[in-house]
Amino acid sequence: MTDTAMYNKEQVFTGLYHASRDRLYQYLYQYTKDTHLLQDLLQQSYLRVWEKMDDIYNIEQALPLLKTIARNLLIDVVRKRMKEDVAWLETVKTEVEQMVTVPVESSRNPLLVLDTAISQLPVNCRRVYLLHREEGLSYKEISSRLSISVSMVEKHMSKAIRLLKNDLLTNYELLLIVVAVNKLL
Repeated sequence: MTDTAMYNKEQVFTGLYHASRDRLYQYLYQYTKDTHLLQDLLQQSYLRVWEKMDDIYNIEQALPLLKTIARNLLIDVVRKRMKEDVAWLETVKTEVEQMVTVPVESSRNPLLVLDTAISQLPVNCRRVYLLHREEGLSYKEISSRLSISVSMVEKHMSKAIRLLKNDLLTNYELLLIVVAVNKLL
């Protein structure tokens, strides 16, 4: 690469960085308030654009590429976190099953306690959760039934699991009841 080409590449990249850093930061901040993750996503986004700079000649070409790269990195993070949430719930369920046995004749109706926790979920999260967990529908089937994207189904399911997980962490009785109900089913 000639010195002039390298200079132009650096000049376009520097212009892109200055023109987009604040907007890209705000765009990513909408989806994650984790500043460490936010900084990682910003750095990875600009690094991937830099790797493609040989094919980019002006900022107008680079801006859509930068946003696409940032969005795809964000989607990857969301998917990874959803898998981690599901894996965490499965681990907790298994560990508690091994440690605790709750009698069937519990003084409280376990389904009522669980239903209460589920009923406190936001409406869309609750619908997606119930369609998936109780009716056994796939994300694609839920997407079709509710006329929303599969990505939105994933987001609602992830939020429902996160909220139920938080309930489980703060309500030990609910955790034991969920485990007992799962044993009975």
